[in-house]
Amino acid sequence: MAKQSVNVLTLGKTPLTTILRLSWPTIIEQMMFTVLNFSDTAMVGALGAVATAAVGITSTSIWLSGSVISAVSVGLSIQLAQSVGAGNYKHAKEIVGQSLLTSLVAGTLLGLVFFSLHWHLPVWLGARPEVVPHAQAYLQIISISLLFNMLSSVFSSLLRCMGDTHTPLKYNFTAIVLNVIFNFLLIFPSRDLHLFGMTIPMFGAGLGVAGAAWGTALSLAGSATLLFFSLCNKNREIHLLLKKEYLRPDRDILKNMIFLGVPTAMEQFISTSGQVASTRIVSTLGTVAVAANTLAVSAESLSYMPAYGVSVATTTLVSQSIGAEKKEDAMNFGKLANRLGFCAMIFVGILLFLLAEPLIRLFTQDESVIPLAAAMLRIVAIAQPLNASCSILSGALRGASDVKSPFLIGIFGMWVLRVPLALLFIFVFHWGLHGYWIAMVIDNMTKGALSIIRFRQGKWMNNASLGKALDE
Repeated sequence: MAKQSVNVLTLGKTPLTTILRLSWPTIIEQMMFTVLNFSDTAMVGALGAVATAAVGITSTSIWLSGSVISAVSVGLSIQLAQSVGAGNYKHAKEIVGQSLLTSLVAGTLLGLVFFSLHWHLPVWLGARPEVVPHAQAYLQIISISLLFNMLSSVFSSLLRCMGDTHTPLKYNFTAIVLNVIFNFLLIFPSRDLHLFGMTIPMFGAGLGVAGAAWGTALSLAGSATLLFFSLCNKNREIHLLLKKEYLRPDRDILKNMIFLGVPTAMEQFISTSGQVASTRIVSTLGTVAVAANTLAVSAESLSYMPAYGVSVATTTLVSQSIGAEKKEDAMNFGKLANRLGFCAMIFVGILLFLLAEPLIRLFTQDESVIPLAAAMLRIVAIAQPLNASCSILSGALRGASDVKSPFLIGIFGMWVLRVPLALLFIFVFHWGLHGYWIAMVIDNMTKGALSIIRFRQGKWMNNASLGKALDE
């Protein structure tokens, strides 16, 4: 069997078709991965506002783990893509080998940290007394899944940077199917199902919120295992070699990973810590507001899928262009991808506004929550195009080794705009949950505008290769 080329700069007949061919599997994959998270929210939502609030108030804390996962994923995948662009496949194989070692160590440590904090975090975040025990149970079990989340995310990133966006799509779809099955069996108690005039007894563990956490953990373990074996496939031009020389720590690769990954981790950590602070602020508005905020965030994240897919494709194309010393191609890929994402998200924003209430009803039938959550979606719809620019051009800048700019833009948006404005709008102007979402819109639109300015200035081209960036 002929080995598939990992260089994707001429994958399509034109730059636009190249972007689209790389983007669409990732868009679908991310939609499916979002469903993996939503299935918890939707099925737990059937248990009532307390259960929904328990998942919501711990979710922002779990997002903090994403900063470490992103650091490892970005730090390794950009190195891999630049090596592929430069035609240095031996070094690319060494990077893939480091991915297994680094993911195992970092994922295990991450899980231990969250497991040790599961008893205290819900209380620190201001969960109501009736919510606390459910949130503790959910967080305790989810911490176990972080190792598998790390492995799955890193392996998926490496495959995408080699132009294989189909394998992560296939195996994350498998994870979604497993998650829905596990949720169905673990969340609800044993009951009778009535189908086509027949009554069928159905087993159920009746674990409630804890059952949703176990479903997520088991499904992520499945996808991580499948991705590992796929990355080991010898039919790949670059694959994981389980040999000592590829698995022992490599100082240069780890140094580059830290250079690329730490600003990315700090960016996501600062952004997510701001979201945690925002959750604490929102929690003062009561359980209904927390539940509405949780559901609105879940529904809104569906709208990010097109921009996310284009962003991942852009990172790969810019990285490989830089490795091949084609900086003008990198600039053109970034500009074209941004125009594509911006226009797509205008349409998505319109749909988000018009379909706000039906989207929320996918996750809950609680009439005290639905109108408030739908109103939040209509507020945020206006920010979607510029939010896409932030996502896509941040990916382009990282692909060119400019990891500091997205970090600084992220700090400004979250801690200079969103959190202070949320405090002002909620506690001074008394706008309630509406105030927080207006602050979020201002944050997102400003970050999008700043990302466009930074990318179009072109200063990143002066030190675009990883070697030059490290010399700075």
